[in-house]
Parts: sequence; C-alpha cells; structure tokens
Amino acid sequence: MISVIIPTYNRAGTILRSVNSVLNQTYKDLELLIIDDGSTDNTKELIEQINDNRVRYIYLGANSGASNARNAGVSYASGEWIAFQDSDDAWKPEKLEKQMQLALEHSEYAMIYSSFMDHEADESIIYFPSKPYSGVMEGDMYSSLLLCNVIGAPTMLIKREAFLQSGGFDTNYKSLEDWEFVIRFSKNNLIGFVPDYLMDVYMLNNGISSRVAPYYDARCRMLAEYKEDLIKFGLFDTVVMDILTRAADSGVQDQVKNMMMLYLQTLPAKTI
Repeated sequence: MISVIIPTYNRAGTILRSVNSVLNQTYKDLELLIIDDGSTDNTKELIEQINDNRVRYIYLGANSGASNARNAGVSYASGEWIAFQDSDDAWKPEKLEKQMQLALEHSEYAMIYSSFMDHEADESIIYFPSKPYSGVMEGDMYSSLLLCNVIGAPTMLIKREAFLQSGGFDTNYKSLEDWEFVIRFSKNNLIGFVPDYLMDVYMLNNGISSRVAPYYDARCRMLAEYKEDLIKFGLFDTVVMDILTRAADSGVQDQVKNMMMLYLQTLPAKTI
C-alpha cells in the first residue's frame, strides 16, 4: 500500500483538485492522509464531505510548516511506500501506477520520481527537469543533487523505511526543504526516474519578495552543511558563484554574502 500525504494550510480553494487527483489514481491500493497544519478556513468542512474511506483528516493545530506536517504524516502512515502531494497541485491519473511499476522492476531503488509541468502565474509552462541538464538522472545522484535539484516533493515515491532512516525533512528549512532532503537521502540510497510528465504544479502569485529571504537562507545553509562534500567533488566554488549571482540579480548580494559567511563559520557539517 502507498500512503499519500498532503500537508495543507488555508488552501480550501485548491485542495479538492489535489485530493481528487490522488483518489482518481489508477493505482488503487492507497490511503490519503490530509495533514492540516492549522488552517483557519473551511478546509475541514470540505474534506468531511468526501465520501471515500481511504481519506483520513488530521488536524495538527498551530501552523509549523510543510516539513513538520510531512514528517507528522509519515508517523500516521500505514503503507510500505510514501508519496507526497501538495494541496495546490494535481497528479496525472497514472502517476503512482507508473512509479510503482518501476519500483517493482528495480528493487534497488528507494525512491522513484518523475518529470512535471510547472504552470506559472503568467500562464506559461516550464517543464522539469529542464533541458539541457548534464547531471545524473537516476541511480547514484548524490553529486548531481549537490549542484542542482530536479526532484520536487510531490513527485516522490519513497520506501517508508528509507525515509525514516534518512531522518525525514529538516524543519530548520523554510524553503527548498525538498532539495535538502533529497541530497541527504541520495547519499545512502539509489533513486529511479520515470521521464513522463506525471503532475501539474501550479505556482501561486504570492510575489517574489515573500520567497527571497527563505530561499537564500536555505541555499546558504546547504552550502555550509555540505561544504566538505562540495569541496570533495569540486563543486564548492560553482555553488558559491551561483548563489551570489542570483543574489545580485535580486539586489541582495551584500546581505546574502554576510549570511553565507556566518553559516560557513557557525553551522557544522551535516552527519549523514
């Protein structure tokens, strides 16, 4: 069985699209855990109207972020496999079936991910993984993921035991938590890839200013925590340049440079 986990916070306007895309999967052996991270809208009432015994609604109380909600969902899960969905996105009906087929064919894979389509607020579509991409797409992806992420949380299908052994999502990250997780996960696990576009991601138009600070905090944290391996693979200078170039484009280069130096001096390397 697959346990699907949807963390949600005040997404009453989009969550039914997400839920229905899970319940309409061609792979039927699943449970759906909706982890409400303190919503104050009518999310609960909407979920209670769903007539499907595979659905469980769990209210956490005070809002504490998607990473904590996902980790909490895994603690309630019964399935051997875990999949994450977001409350404003939609899966293609065959997503889980295609991923599970690959998982059964390759028992060495502890995670299976897929391509996806990103629908921007201006109605443009970006396809991920983007081309050209020179990194490793499956198998031992660790060094490639240190440099660039191609795996979003809603595309993941993961063995529950491997997820728990990895320590789950790091709640210190308020952005890019899926990237940090797959870096850590890939150090000790092989990953499989289904190239089909199996989900639609819908970007909400919340404004870039609300995402700048968490994004650079996460990038600088990862740089510090994985510094030793970045140097080992000859990637450290490349990542530093990428962060500072992006920061310059956003007009926050000095602040990010100071944050980067602080984290490099104070954050210990992450033990994996």
